[in-house]
Amino acid sequence: MKKHSTKSTSVLIILIFFIMVGGFYFLNHRDTSLGLHTTKHKPVRLYWFIPDGLRAEPVTFKIFEWAKNGELPNLKRLMDEGSYGYSIPVFPGHTPTNFATLMTGTTPDVHGIADGPMRIEGYPLSMVSKGGFSSQAKKVPPIWYTLEQNKLLVSLLSIPGSTPPELNDGITIKGRWGGWGIEFPAIIFHSAGDEALQVETGLNKRVFNFGSELTKFLKSDDPKGWSLNVKSFSPPREISLLNWRAPLFALVYDSTDDGLENYDRVLFSKDKKTAFSDLGVGEWGSWQPISLSWELKNDYNINTPKKMEWERDASSVNIDTDVKIKVIKLGKKDYFRIRFIYDHLNEFLVKPSYLYEDIRKSMGPMIDFVDNYPPQLIYINEDKKTFLEEAQFSFDWHNKMAEYMMKSFGSDVIIQSIYTPNQMLTSRWWMPYVDPKSPKYNTINESERKILWNDILKMYKNVDLILGTVLKNADENTYIVFSSDHGAIPLYKEVRLNNLFAKKGWLKFKYSKKTGEYEIDWAQTKVIFLQMDNIYIHPNGLDKVYHHASGPEYEALRSQVIEELEKLKDENGLKPLAQVLKREQANLLFLPPDRT
Repeated sequence: MKKHSTKSTSVLIILIFFIMVGGFYFLNHRDTSLGLHTTKHKPVRLYWFIPDGLRAEPVTFKIFEWAKNGELPNLKRLMDEGSYGYSIPVFPGHTPTNFATLMTGTTPDVHGIADGPMRIEGYPLSMVSKGGFSSQAKKVPPIWYTLEQNKLLVSLLSIPGSTPPELNDGITIKGRWGGWGIEFPAIIFHSAGDEALQVETGLNKRVFNFGSELTKFLKSDDPKGWSLNVKSFSPPREISLLNWRAPLFALVYDSTDDGLENYDRVLFSKDKKTAFSDLGVGEWGSWQPISLSWELKNDYNINTPKKMEWERDASSVNIDTDVKIKVIKLGKKDYFRIRFIYDHLNEFLVKPSYLYEDIRKSMGPMIDFVDNYPPQLIYINEDKKTFLEEAQFSFDWHNKMAEYMMKSFGSDVIIQSIYTPNQMLTSRWWMPYVDPKSPKYNTINESERKILWNDILKMYKNVDLILGTVLKNADENTYIVFSSDHGAIPLYKEVRLNNLFAKKGWLKFKYSKKTGEYEIDWAQTKVIFLQMDNIYIHPNGLDKVYHHASGPEYEALRSQVIEELEKLKDENGLKPLAQVLKREQANLLFLPPDRT
């Protein structure tokens, strides 16, 4: 069964317009260095830049008008020398589906990507049976396959659906959530005493709600075994910040001498003997080397069976990487919020892997995009400043990398994406207050709104800077395409369909001692909503290998579910669902029937 609306978060994920600007640019030729991948320089023939989730439309996010007014000079140049316009994404309007559409030129019923996490008949619903961000999920070849078949050298940077790598002779860097390589997401360490936040985050503290932790709730303790001395005007506290088997200790102390018990600094150490970093509230440390451990026989999915602990231990490999730390906030005795960002790149995320060392030497540690998914920098006011700083790190790296690729790879075609625009426009901090259609629009004054628009415009200017770097390094034979997969609008109310199904007795859950979380009781559950737009129904329970049900009992239950969905409305009579479709009507939305 299909519905034309989905469970929403408090801010957004409905996606709107995207822009394509293509053209033939007659630019001054310039010399570039010899490539790493070839022995003879050849200019880039096509550069396709795809910032994820970059809203563009003629009413509110008027980027063509901004360009004409001089705010986005490089986009203005593309407009003057090429062509431009608007498009609307396919349904569902989010990243994996629309990147697959851009990269294959087909709709979901053809390319097969109906969602990020997809459930397919013949597999249990309790786990994802096909990941939409994986290259292996597509049913038709993407553009890079066709280009390579035609003897063109292609380089891909941070492209959803590009990993595991499909290029044999080209270059693939990182992808996004494709289940390939070794990747350590950024993490927040937060005080366990903040029980309200623990409840609010729930499973949103894990990658896609089931993966590795994005926030850990920890307790502080009295310091033990420290040979490092700090002068503290409040009793210092110790936190053990263990993550990816890398021990790091934090000594929280008070340097203020204000007569109050509060804290403003953190001393970090690997062994309590040598200082790693000493940071005040709001400060970022420099990149520091750290060795993390990755279990090759661990899929880092709380919903799947696991190997024995000794097997996972035996499969561990140590990865030498770097970490950057920020103390987001400290308070009284046991309140802390600390962020670790790990280098987003390593040799296991680059093909061919031998290129990694020169990339690392030339570029420094990578910050691919800001925040995480689900977002973590949305809970306290200090998170907003951290978000903006982290976003700038991301833009700076991608801008520098654009030039590096054009000068060093010897590629015919480069396709680059950056996820940071999507992260900003789907964050709670901006869109609800700048889009006039949002109920929160009038909750702030115009001077406050101007500050938010300045933040957003700075983000668009950073995108424009990357375009400028591409233009600077292009020559008269270079084609440049600038597009996005979707946009974003604010969502301001939550529709929790699974809560509705639980109230109706169709969905059951139980507490898991293993994970410390509530989980679905699949045997007792007859109806469940699973992202992005599917509701699964079976009158005999959903615990077994899933197969589409049929018969009078199923049809009766399905009719009841449809009736309840169509009755949904808020206090003003507004219905959240535009349409409810049965599974056999999936073709009306151009969705693949075997993945619906």
